[in-house]
Amino acid sequence: MSRFTYEIACAIDDDTREAVYQELRAFNQSANPEWWAARDEAVNAPAPLIVICHDASGRVAGGLFAETQFSWLKLSIMAVRADLRGQGLGAELVRRAEAEAVSRGCKYSFVDTMSYQAPGFYQRLGYQVAGRIEDWDSHGHAKLYFTRTL
Repeated sequence: MSRFTYEIACAIDDDTREAVYQELRAFNQSANPEWWAARDEAVNAPAPLIVICHDASGRVAGGLFAETQFSWLKLSIMAVRADLRGQGLGAELVRRAEAEAVSRGCKYSFVDTMSYQAPGFYQRLGYQVAGRIEDWDSHGHAKLYFTRTL
């Protein structure tokens, strides 16, 4: 007879979720106490970084949502209006985000994208593949992870 019981669930209560999170936090804090102590300082909290491009009429032409923390810029979302793609707006959005990140003390940048989205775009900007997961969407498309030294 087993001393343990297992359940499979689609949802759990907050107390159960917190019990699992607490175990992971305790392990991570004991393995890397310096980072966790620094992470808890307000000055090291993730800082949003948003770059928006407007056309001559004031309409949004594109935008980039990112955040900085410690030495890293994390690019999360970027899009350029369909009628304006291929004109360098995306590259300029990234360049401006990277410049701001450097002013915040960042040394590196990372982003993930799907194989059908923008891997060539990021490679042209100097990003290098750091990882790849094949068939990430279960429809034959890979997810690629890129990094770049700023």
